[in-house]
Amino acid sequence: MKGCITLFLVILLGSFSLAQGLNGKWKGNVSTPNGDMELVFNFKATDASLTGDITSAMGSIPIENGKVNGNEFSYDININGSVFSNSGKLEGDIIKISNPMMEEGMILNRVSDKSKIDGKWNGTASSPQGEFKLTFTFAVDGNKLTGKNSSDMGEVDLTNGVVNGNDFSFDVDMGGMVISHKCKYMPDDSIEVKALVMENEMIMKLTRASQ
Repeated sequence: MKGCITLFLVILLGSFSLAQGLNGKWKGNVSTPNGDMELVFNFKATDASLTGDITSAMGSIPIENGKVNGNEFSYDININGSVFSNSGKLEGDIIKISNPMMEEGMILNRVSDKSKIDGKWNGTASSPQGEFKLTFTFAVDGNKLTGKNSSDMGEVDLTNGVVNGNDFSFDVDMGGMVISHKCKYMPDDSIEVKALVMENEMIMKLTRASQ
């Protein structure tokens, strides 16, 4: 009898451990008529159920009817009233997602808690009054970007921040004048910025601030 109980506990704990391995953020790409779109999955699993959401540049949708069975799981997503069923399997450090709509399925990779874009960055911008220094503080959560822009004129929050891989964008409201920024994280650990100021494009390079 004791041996049966021990075996049951081993199986139960093993199943729970596999389910817990799903927890966290995972990233993958899906093909669309407009090109590849990055998706970020936020999974919260127990030994039998799965909740969370899926975020893209178009917004976020919740996971529904999520079920977990060992390292396999299933869930539904509701897109404008149409329900799509998906299944997945955890295999080491990747997840394989499949549904009837995808011929080849999708591979998800675990997302590190800290984005390479996160942190404080310094740059110099040019103006008719000369050059002035800017400091940006970025915080990435999935496909969302928040943070602050600091200069001699003060500090303002970033708005409408969106991240898509190494590319990201945000707006800065300077006293009613909204300046749009399009940015790209570069392999040399710098960030290229194109800011649209009153229909004029301003280009600058940001370098990581020393800690």
